[in-house]
Amino acid sequence: MARQYRTLGELRAEMRAMVGSGASGASAGVNATIIDTHLREAQTLLYWTHDWAHLRRYEIKQIGASQTLIDYPTWCNPDRVKWISVLRGTVWSPPLRKGITSSMYTYQANVSWPQRWEPYAQIEIWPMTDQQYSLRIMGIQSLGSFNVDADRATVEDSAISIGATATLKAHYRQPDAGIHQKIWDALLVKLKAKSWGQDVFKPDDWSEMEPLAKPVTV
Repeated sequence: MARQYRTLGELRAEMRAMVGSGASGASAGVNATIIDTHLREAQTLLYWTHDWAHLRRYEIKQIGASQTLIDYPTWCNPDRVKWISVLRGTVWSPPLRKGITSSMYTYQANVSWPQRWEPYAQIEIWPMTDQQYSLRIMGIQSLGSFNVDADRATVEDSAISIGATATLKAHYRQPDAGIHQKIWDALLVKLKAKSWGQDVFKPDDWSEMEPLAKPVTV
């Protein structure tokens, strides 16, 4: 069962305890907005720093004959599509190359199987398809709502807490702000070093490989 991260309200309460009197008392309502902003900023930075395993998803979508455009999966952040593969017969291709150059549009109508893609308002496929194909789209899920007390964090809540503590302590000019900033910086470095594609694999490393032929009994 997937872990449920803490809510915005729960994290805000923790931040008030961490920064002490600077975020309580008569100004608590105003400070709630400040705290929430720091929590959201910490989550956003963490989201773009690391490809979180629980946010990695794929979906198989169909593109019809004589088409070049296909919608993104509803859950996917368009800026975080990792790769796209096409089913040719019974074999999934290596990831299609990303990038459609201006000169390629000269041959866009020369129908064939999908070979390249480019992210726009929709996913554009090159060249125009000669038949219907299945596309496996691998990407990172978009951030969820994080605006009201009941909204749950999308990424690791303890990491959000570390980041928000560091920036809030700096905001309130607390003497131990530097200590927490060093912890936050070290966490970000660690996450960047383990980002997907560096730690696991790089799709481009095998994009030139053709799938092995199916064995034939003789």
